[in-house]
Amino acid sequence: MDFSLTEDQKQICDLMEELSLRYLNVGVYTDDKHASFRRDKWAKIAETGLLGLPFPEACGGADQGMLTTALAIRTLAQKCQDEGLVFSVCAQMSALQVPLWQYGTVEQHNKFLAPLIDGRYIGSSVISEPGAGSDSAALSTLIRKTADGYELHGIKTFATLAPEADCLLVYGKHPGGIPALDVSAFILEKEGQEFEIGQIFEKMGLRTSPMSEVILNCTSVPPERLVGRERQGMSVFFKAMLWERIMVAAYHVGAMEQQYEEVYKYACERKQFGQRLLDFEGVYGKLVNMRLRLETSRLMLFKTCDDFDRGFQEMHRASMLKLHTSESKVQNSLEAVQIFGAYGYVKESAVEKQIRDSLAAKIYSGTSEMQKKIMLEGLGELYG
Repeated sequence: MDFSLTEDQKQICDLMEELSLRYLNVGVYTDDKHASFRRDKWAKIAETGLLGLPFPEACGGADQGMLTTALAIRTLAQKCQDEGLVFSVCAQMSALQVPLWQYGTVEQHNKFLAPLIDGRYIGSSVISEPGAGSDSAALSTLIRKTADGYELHGIKTFATLAPEADCLLVYGKHPGGIPALDVSAFILEKEGQEFEIGQIFEKMGLRTSPMSEVILNCTSVPPERLVGRERQGMSVFFKAMLWERIMVAAYHVGAMEQQYEEVYKYACERKQFGQRLLDFEGVYGKLVNMRLRLETSRLMLFKTCDDFDRGFQEMHRASMLKLHTSESKVQNSLEAVQIFGAYGYVKESAVEKQIRDSLAAKIYSGTSEMQKKIMLEGLGELYG
């Protein structure tokens, strides 16, 4: 496998670095404290074309592959201190834009996907419910057919970007059938007051990525807003998850690279008992373990993306990658706090924020436990 970057990939990565250092790292800790989502920063990201990298040129995209997209996200996470912003980019691109691209009509591409890519719209994918998290087929949001289209009734929760969203991709269930086979997906608009924002959650980490409930009460949806066919909703969702698990893994790798650079520098500069921290076995042992997790995560990312671009797009590959990078990210953050000591525990410390931002990695896009189940099923198909 050739690890050298093309000239186009180098230019894209350089652009992500410049964007981060020039615009995105301004006021990060204040934004984190006040849980502020910055539309001005989002607009700057959209201007670079990042939100359109893997999408067709007809929709305003750049028609790039998964590897190039992942390299851009990794560089953004490596240089941008606002992990909530990076996570939001991954969430919108994978969970909303990919389903619209893969299953949407030309009209939906023009009306929703194009403005999501160029930054005019912000959007959210909405599937989780108070009683349906990992069990995504156990939805209680009800779909009723009407003479004019459909009605949706239900409450969604933990919807990333929903408080800022101009449009939502919403999943619901038709009554009376097999749950996993009776799910459909619809696009809703804020402009028509087709959804209501409920509780906005105060989060431990990723605080600049807003999250809320979404209330659907007799929401009327015209038939042209159906994404894909009726009862194709789980296929739409699984396609989104395939992309999301790879994209968030790219974010994890970049964030670990940023963190490792900071921790290594601190261990070289900080002295105790007349020696650098780096010279103590307890410290360099942690740094070695951090580096091993980082290197294996990066190699897995490159291989999974290369496989994806060559047509090997199985879910168990994405789940393996997401599991390893998320577990590694959390463990590296714990090691970083231990190396920094009290300085790593106080607010406005980089590693204090990093550990808060890291903990959700084992939950979003499918918990670590779910990834293991998917991997077992995938490996069973290969070797059973």
